[in-house]
Amino acid sequence: MSTPSLDPVLHNRLTRYIHTGNEVPTYFPGCWTSHKYFEADKLTVLNEALADGANNVEVVNVILQAYKDGWYTRFETIAFALTKCLLVGSSAVKEATYKAAAEICKTPEEMMLFNKFTRLLKTGNGRGWCKNIKDWYLKKEPLELAKEMTRVRARYGRSHKTLLRKSHFKIPEEDHARDAVVKYAIFGLKRAKQLVGDAQGTKEIFDYIQIVEDMRHCEDPVAAGALAAQHKFTLDHVPGHLLTSQHVWNAIMPQFKLEELLYHIQRIHNMGFLTSDSATTAILISLLNDQEFVKNSNVTPLAVYITLCNYKKKSRPLKHDKARVAADKELRRRSKQMFDSKTGLWEWTVTRRHPKEVKHWGIDQPPNPAVLAALNKLIDLSWLLSPPTKARYMITMDMRHHMFKGRHFCTNYVVPKKGKRAKPSNPPVIPSSDAATAEKKNKTHLLAECFYNKHVTPGHAAIILALQILKREKNVKLAVFTEEGVQIVTIERNFSNIEEAEFVLRKANLGRVQLDAPIEWAAKNNHKVDVFINMVDRTTRYMELEQAARGGRGPGGRFGAPPAPELTDHCPVRSLQRYRESAGVKDAKLIVMSLASHRVATTDGSHEGVLDIIGIDEHVPKVMDAFTLGQFK
Repeated sequence: MSTPSLDPVLHNRLTRYIHTGNEVPTYFPGCWTSHKYFEADKLTVLNEALADGANNVEVVNVILQAYKDGWYTRFETIAFALTKCLLVGSSAVKEATYKAAAEICKTPEEMMLFNKFTRLLKTGNGRGWCKNIKDWYLKKEPLELAKEMTRVRARYGRSHKTLLRKSHFKIPEEDHARDAVVKYAIFGLKRAKQLVGDAQGTKEIFDYIQIVEDMRHCEDPVAAGALAAQHKFTLDHVPGHLLTSQHVWNAIMPQFKLEELLYHIQRIHNMGFLTSDSATTAILISLLNDQEFVKNSNVTPLAVYITLCNYKKKSRPLKHDKARVAADKELRRRSKQMFDSKTGLWEWTVTRRHPKEVKHWGIDQPPNPAVLAALNKLIDLSWLLSPPTKARYMITMDMRHHMFKGRHFCTNYVVPKKGKRAKPSNPPVIPSSDAATAEKKNKTHLLAECFYNKHVTPGHAAIILALQILKREKNVKLAVFTEEGVQIVTIERNFSNIEEAEFVLRKANLGRVQLDAPIEWAAKNNHKVDVFINMVDRTTRYMELEQAARGGRGPGGRFGAPPAPELTDHCPVRSLQRYRESAGVKDAKLIVMSLASHRVATTDGSHEGVLDIIGIDEHVPKVMDAFTLGQFK
């Protein structure tokens, strides 16, 4: 009996979720921090695909293929989709799911994340689950298993000890080395040696575990740093009481991947290790300037630029709760500090560091100029790290001053609702003292900061993304929005940097945003484009336009019904559909980036080849590339 194929609409919804965390064509970088995206009532496409006990294992094949292609940004969506198959699938689907999980979950973190979701969704601990756990521990070599289990003892509320006991794990009689690892995970090193004894193959295992245990219980930071450097330990091996030791950080930093190194720069600075003459600074800069080290990474220029902006501000953007805690910690620090008016810095008045103060000892120090220079240089080294998609692009940006201003007041263009009393033709005279207040009431306070990374302005984020595509692709048109439509801008591909590109773009003939203008320009000039990318701070900029130019768009710039025949239809989605037919580019796509607002819905979800991106994070370039290559529509 042949396997039923998955409906194309359901296929698109499933792949959208895997790549963006949403079944609708919208990418929210901030959705991943919310638990509501991983609840049993989410991912309804699987409920429809597996309704009435359908043995549609093609669903599992789609998830497995998405994992193999490697264009997904976070493993959470893969693990959650597999778990949802266990929850709503038939016995055949569950069997295929556990086989896929055995192939997908390679590291302890991935395996424990999958088991976190099986626990949350209450899929049960039956024979299939037990076999999946047993296979994970059996398919690795004993020494490799020992290294993985000592590196990661527990994650996401799951531990090796719990999983081994719940799965009733049995070790083959002659596999003494694996038996030693399992006994150590359940009973500890001392008891494991008593139970296993001097069986064949266990000496190497116990010797390695002993070194890890020595590291865990070491009280001397210098000795711990030497151990970490000798055995190439990672941050996962470092016990909590050594996490503020500079010797240990110097030893483990060379083991980081570039992405991990960028993530921990602020943490290292806050502990006061990035002084001008410290060994930590020298190690960090040498790694950031190591071209071979950079080439082996998948870091994007946007990720480096976000790190650079956060480091300049001396903090990653914090949510309200964490910001409140940080403010309380700052007040406690200030009680033991004194402000130096000459340097403009807070200096400690105590020399004995409290354990809770050690990790914030250098937080008030200015960013190290040498590290900032290395990060700027790293941006230039990372332009070509991502592979080209070989598609034809047209990138259009709003480059007016509000894209670079940050927090500011902007004239309110919202049309008053019907029924409101009209303003008198002769307004009363306002006293001069209240003039500023009256003017402020007629303006809206806008936060022109990128959503989810408020230290980056929308204008610079747009330039970084445009330059990355321009430098690696052969067929790219750059344009800016003007009053007449768009204006093509020429930027040298190989020699332009961010500052030069910003100068050229901001000197162009800039004007108001009309999202369909790039598509109409391409159709009028018979220019073949595979992907249109529009970058603006907020799509509600359409309210700046005259009434006749707003046809085909709903409230807040959202997708709306076609306008009256006497008006021009300016809907970007319908303009894209007309372009596909007239230009012969059947798979032309549209990406609309609303960098500083969440009020966006270019499509109602019924159109293929349209993607909304809200804000930015380090994964946005990968999402755009996956969408361009047709990984999801």
